[in-house]
Amino acid sequence: MGEIPSTTSSHSAGELVADNRDAWLLQQIDALDTEVEQRCAVILEVLREQAIDLQTDFTEAMLRERRTSPPSERGRIGLRVRTATTSAPGMFQIEWYRVQGKQRTKYLRRGKDKHGRPRMAYSLASFGRITTWEEALIREYEPQCARLRALLHHIGQLRRSTHPILREYQELLALRETAEPSTGPTDILPSATRLD
Repeated sequence: MGEIPSTTSSHSAGELVADNRDAWLLQQIDALDTEVEQRCAVILEVLREQAIDLQTDFTEAMLRERRTSPPSERGRIGLRVRTATTSAPGMFQIEWYRVQGKQRTKYLRRGKDKHGRPRMAYSLASFGRITTWEEALIREYEPQCARLRALLHHIGQLRRSTHPILREYQELLALRETAEPSTGPTDILPSATRLD
């Protein structure tokens, strides 16, 4: 981290120091944004690996159950980790789906919470009619999926929260540049309280 520029007593040197402080602060804000992006990218990569491991474990357990179940109880639920075309870099989704015939799937909806936002966890009702062994697997794997979704949500919030900092500071600088210099402290006081 760079050292904060210090103030001086002369007016022109003070303006130079203010410019240096502004430049320093802009540099620090940019470095913060870059650091957050880099750290989030590393974390997201590890979380994606964990999600894929979870998907693989579920798929293997599901295939074992299907082999031992009668045809009427073969099950149609699957778990998938995918990246949507609208996802931010590194972000991904963990979704359950239902097989509907050959090579056709339907993603299941998680529903909304009381504030209208997508829930992090699927309720059992979201799965519709399922076999007892599917329910057992869902109860085992969905809580882990929900925690991963919550982590993804918080990482997304963190990334979005750092982006406006630079814009806000640039707007502050623009306001300072357009502000008219005051003639003294009496300009800001109401006329009844002026110190003339």
